[in-house]
Amino acid sequence: MARHWPEAQVREVITVDTGAPSRRQLAVLATLAAGGAVTMSPFVDELADVDARFRVLVCEYEDIPLTESLPRLDALYAEVVRLSERRVAPAQRRAAGATLAHVEALRADALFNTDRIDQARRLAEAAYRHGRSAGDALAVGYARKIAGMIELYEEHPESALRLAMDGQRQANGTPVAIAALALQARAVAVLPGGRPDEVARIADRAIGQAFALPAEQRGTPGGEDPGAVHPVEVAYHGLIAAAAAGDHSAATDYADVALPALTAMNRPGFVAVALAHLAAADAHRGDVESALDRAGTAFDLAPRPFRAVGRPLAATLLALRAGHANADGVRSFLARARAWKQDGSTI
Repeated sequence: MARHWPEAQVREVITVDTGAPSRRQLAVLATLAAGGAVTMSPFVDELADVDARFRVLVCEYEDIPLTESLPRLDALYAEVVRLSERRVAPAQRRAAGATLAHVEALRADALFNTDRIDQARRLAEAAYRHGRSAGDALAVGYARKIAGMIELYEEHPESALRLAMDGQRQANGTPVAIAALALQARAVAVLPGGRPDEVARIADRAIGQAFALPAEQRGTPGGEDPGAVHPVEVAYHGLIAAAAAGDHSAATDYADVALPALTAMNRPGFVAVALAHLAAADAHRGDVESALDRAGTAFDLAPRPFRAVGRPLAATLLALRAGHANADGVRSFLARARAWKQDGSTI
């Protein structure tokens, strides 16, 4: 069954105001005030400064290299750890703990993307504990989402599913819970015995919830604010889930929503990853021409390898080499993949 979302909604979500003030930043300051803090006290000023710099980094994270973002996260982490060890009122301690949890979760993501898997896992778990202690549902849900994505990419879908569902439960009614629901679809898609119809049902639910969000909770694709999730990014995850589940019809429906919007938003990395997953699905079902075309475009859009695109391109390569090694274009694709790998690939 074809899926349709209102065309006006799809057009609307392509334009996003990224300069909106941080709702969490305002909440931190309100908490500090409720705890009896003097507005100009060093603790209030220092925590507000850390939170403001973290907000800037959250907005920039998808568009800057990890060689820049990780040192900034390391510095913010050290500062907020120092602040959290101060003797302050309970409300102030909770505010510092919430900021610490958010910084830890994003730092876990950065560490994972630099292949420091064990360290990333430990930090995501610490973010979860600190978020719970602070009573910050967004931090808890975000920590669970990051931990679940780590397990998904490390090929532990059962753990990914458990973490995604726990994130939804503990952050119920928030944008990050929708992101965790999209992660659930991806985990179910690669579970042994995972049913394509169940994957599509979960993905449809996540996309519908994302489109129902008010504009101020939509953020941008790739944004790491747990208080926002973009419908197009949710559709992108639905596309990947459906492709992994072998549901060509659903993957095409999600691609029709995600790919034009991501292209219009100048998100080539997302488009490359989506096309790589579609290429892998094409290769597995024997559509060599489509697999080569999509994989070639993914290479064009991702001239340097990164984990999220490397994995599905590796799957494409293996499927083509196993069943279609002598087909026209496959040999040149394999040569291009080898050259791409030499740039520091994950294939």
